[in-house]
Amino acid sequence: MNGLRGAIICCLLASSALLGTAAPAAAAAAGDVAHASARIGDDDPLEIEALRRTHNLQLVFAEKGSGAYLADVRVRIFGAGGQELLTALSSGPFFFARLAPGRYRIEAEFNGKVVSRTTNVSQSGLRDLYLYWPGD
Repeated sequence: MNGLRGAIICCLLASSALLGTAAPAAAAAAGDVAHASARIGDDDPLEIEALRRTHNLQLVFAEKGSGAYLADVRVRIFGAGGQELLTALSSGPFFFARLAPGRYRIEAEFNGKVVSRTTNVSQSGLRDLYLYWPGD
C-alpha cells in the first residue's frame, strides 16, 4: 500500500510541475490579464481542466464544417469602452483568460481572417466561446 501511495504522490507532484510550465501565460499588451493556451496532445487533460477551473473565459478555435481544431490564432480582447486589454498568440485551439466581470469584445485572427464576438463574463463559472473559420 505504501508503494501505491508513493507512486500517486509522485504523479501528483509531476502533474503540478507540468501545470506551471506547459502552458505559460503570454505577456499582455495592455492591462493585466492572466491567460494561457493549450494544445491537443501536448498538454495533459488534467492541465486543461485546471486551466478551466482557474479562468473565467475559454475560447475554442475550429474550422467550420470539419470541426478541425486550429492553432496559432492571434487573440485580442477589448473592454466595454473599447480599450484593448490583451493581445496574445494562442499556440493551440484552447485559450483561457481571467477577466473582471463585464462585457468584452473578442477578436481572433487566423490566416488573415478575423472572427469577432461580444460576450459577458461573470465572476464565477466559465464562459465558453467557440470561434469558427470557414474551411479551405
